[in-house]
Amino acid sequence: MQRAKRIIALAALMIWDVISIVVSALVTPKILYPSNGNWMSGYPEGYILSFVAISSLILIILNITCGNYSSSLRHFGLGEITRVLLSCAIYGVGFYCGAQFLPESVLFQSKFVILMALLLTLMQLGGRSSVRLINEIQAIATTKARIKEGKIRRALIYGAGEAGAYLCSKCRADKNTDIIPVTFIDDNPGLQGRKIHGVKVYGGADKLEEAIKKFDIDEVVVAIPSASKQLLKATMEICRENRCKITSFGSIDDVELSTARVTNINIEELLRRDSVHLNMNVVRKFVENKTVIVTGGAGSIGSEICRQVLKFGCKHLVIFDIHENGLFFIEQELKPIYGDKISMRLGSIRDQARLDEVFTEFSPELVFHAAAHKHVPMMEYSPKEAIKNNVKGTINVAMASIMHKVDKFILISTDKAVNPTNIMGASKRIAEKAIQLLDNMSDTEFSAVRFGNVLGSNGSVVPFFRKQIEAGGPVTVTHPDMRRYFMTIPEAVQLVLEAGAMADGGEIFVLNMGEPVKIYDLACDLIKLSGYEPNVDIEIVFTGLRPGEKLFEEISMKDEDMTKTPNDKIFIMKPIETDESLLAEQIKRLEETVKNENTDEMFEMVKVLVPTFNHNPGAPDKK
Repeated sequence: MQRAKRIIALAALMIWDVISIVVSALVTPKILYPSNGNWMSGYPEGYILSFVAISSLILIILNITCGNYSSSLRHFGLGEITRVLLSCAIYGVGFYCGAQFLPESVLFQSKFVILMALLLTLMQLGGRSSVRLINEIQAIATTKARIKEGKIRRALIYGAGEAGAYLCSKCRADKNTDIIPVTFIDDNPGLQGRKIHGVKVYGGADKLEEAIKKFDIDEVVVAIPSASKQLLKATMEICRENRCKITSFGSIDDVELSTARVTNINIEELLRRDSVHLNMNVVRKFVENKTVIVTGGAGSIGSEICRQVLKFGCKHLVIFDIHENGLFFIEQELKPIYGDKISMRLGSIRDQARLDEVFTEFSPELVFHAAAHKHVPMMEYSPKEAIKNNVKGTINVAMASIMHKVDKFILISTDKAVNPTNIMGASKRIAEKAIQLLDNMSDTEFSAVRFGNVLGSNGSVVPFFRKQIEAGGPVTVTHPDMRRYFMTIPEAVQLVLEAGAMADGGEIFVLNMGEPVKIYDLACDLIKLSGYEPNVDIEIVFTGLRPGEKLFEEISMKDEDMTKTPNDKIFIMKPIETDESLLAEQIKRLEETVKNENTDEMFEMVKVLVPTFNHNPGAPDKK
């Protein structure tokens, strides 16, 4: 059906071009020689018809060459105008040059050629632009009708820059849009009072509330990719007070505006700090043409590492995970794009034989070890599992990396490894010490990346709060003073990639995560984003600290030496000097306590390995 419509439209356009030649050829002599009523009588029969036929054929060929039949007339603009002018100019110049070699006649006089070319140009432009004009009139009528029916929202675009202008143009051209821009707000005085695609910039931020009321705004769209959390929070408060929806367009993570969409403002944007800027050349050199294995590649962090290493041109990616459904979903996402560059392998990091099979099959050069048990209370219920997975599993992957001559191994760690009060954090600290030990014993370069809570991950508090809000509350917060460092998943992965590129072996990399966020404030912001008032519409209830939890996390220990890197957002913790043979013996004894099912002795060995481990005695059990 669509193809038939395109063929009909093309035929109609070619017919219009023939009509343009005929009308131009007939009207030109009437303008030049108004007294000569029958100027064609001096020409042989069929001469004028041949002239029109040849001219039409030449014009159609020129329009095909210039691309005048491949453009959408609904969006007829400067580019299309330029191509039409080019084809008509070539026609006119060719006509004029050809006339110099033909017998003198009315048809080939210079003034006839010039005027006919001008008339032809006007008809070409007029016919094509009229299609857009008709569509614009129809769109305006349709939009007015949809506004009356309540099917379209009146929008204020905050930001009249590139993103805002693109969104305005896109909405006005789309008859099926859900929003129609009626005004702009922008803090640039040079833009205030001007019109962008026919929509006026009303004023700056101080005029936002006034504009919402004056134009009866239903929705405010923030179209500032680098919008600060202060701007977003202030705008959100004004929108909430005026019962106006707030959304965003074109965040800093969007590759290009054409793929960006209008979406709800989310908590990640409210918590966003200055973005972490990657050294793209260094990261690309690190990843490009390398075979990469990502353990835990179906998880939140692991899957984002997979996306990024593919983007930076890895030769082959192996996604290794115990979670079969997760592997299925990441395969469905990435296979259609990257095809045979991806291999999925199911297996456990506790299974040394399975790891050897996979490493033998693919001979990886880089390993990102993201597989781990991360949920603090769940590990308090089953502490031995934390040691089996986070310590022994890490050592298994590390040993496979050494045996198969991997260039670099990057461990994904956590700020909970610093002065831990829970077995999960302690197990990750032991894993850090284990890879630092192995770094000194092998040619493989081992490093760790330590960061805080990740927004949007499977274990994040944000989706948990959202479910509670959807259920009508209450929202449960453990303690009014609990604070956590937060990162977005892209930030965390950027750190992992650049840390990997910087690593010489033995380091622990840490991101400068800014100020920690109060969980209570986070809950309040989420409630407001959902259109409710905290402790009025949705109650917040304090439930007390859970086993293994502490009020705030740290990113480094006092005896760790912190140094800067070329990226001012990334720091390096140099390894603490240890007795390597003693450390190896202690890790071996820890593994034996797990095998012997001796939980009390296991905790004693954890304390020996991590002297800063101050375990919460309220753990529900130690089985």
